[in-house]
Amino acid sequence: MDAILSLDIGGTKMAASMLTRDGTLLAKERELSRAREGPGPMIDRLLAMSRRAASTSGARFSTVGISAGGPLDPVAGLILSPPNLPGWDRTPLRERIAAGLGLPESSVVLENDANACALAELRFGAGRGRRHFIFLTMSTGMGGGLVLDGRLYRGAAFNAGEVGHQVVLPDGPACGCGGRGCLEAVASGSGIASRLRERFESLSPRLKEAAGGRESISAEHLLDAARAGDPVAAAFLDETIALLARGIANLVFILNPEMVILGTIARHAGDLLMGPLDAAVRRICWPVLTRGLEIVATPLGSRLEELSGLAVALEAEKPTD
Repeated sequence: MDAILSLDIGGTKMAASMLTRDGTLLAKERELSRAREGPGPMIDRLLAMSRRAASTSGARFSTVGISAGGPLDPVAGLILSPPNLPGWDRTPLRERIAAGLGLPESSVVLENDANACALAELRFGAGRGRRHFIFLTMSTGMGGGLVLDGRLYRGAAFNAGEVGHQVVLPDGPACGCGGRGCLEAVASGSGIASRLRERFESLSPRLKEAAGGRESISAEHLLDAARAGDPVAAAFLDETIALLARGIANLVFILNPEMVILGTIARHAGDLLMGPLDAAVRRICWPVLTRGLEIVATPLGSRLEELSGLAVALEAEKPTD
């Protein structure tokens, strides 16, 4: 059986999945990224995961699609110093993966993770049949994938969609990119956790106890506490929603999409986040821009880490104009 190897590389986790072209999962290996180890050990573990997944699946593969945190250069196959992957500075990922798996470099395709997820939504998820939509990863970081007029928009340097680094709170929290007050710094998983740590002493006893300590608190703890009716957590979440709405409204004003699809945190939060966020965006934007606009959580859930690399590989097979 022929299959495609899909690799997902993020600041929190890595996955290697073997899939058929229609998205059927044959085998999968998943591990924590341990990003502080740097690119060498991470790539070695990813190659080992790939071999195990291929062996378990019993399938052959000759194509690899990679979804990785950006910025990156998909043409040269390089990772270019992503904020959430320390030490990855012009790392020749495509070359390393191809050599490690005994494949020609031409059979390995690399794409920014948010772009890869947007392609997965376009082919398998909420973006099917849509021509203008934005995907926001809303995970460890806050990447953006732009589908405009039915096609992925990469920009002049292949790094369009870095929407997480628009400033939504001037002089706000420090961001991994070196800026301050970026959308990623206030509304991504890492940004929410950082803000919670800064305010730890003022949080409710329930929230602090659930987290188990300042360094282990996360966006998940916040959502659980807000869902349980914790007023401090609810107020913190309202503040986060207002900042996220500001960032999304900026995109709506500029791009006039028909849909905005949100990733991991939105999927977990559900109505706790999505209803208030939708209302906040509509309060900011002109009615002509929000008429028909849908703001939804990804229906693909955890399958995004499998389908994103697959979608990258399938997209590369399409004929160019």
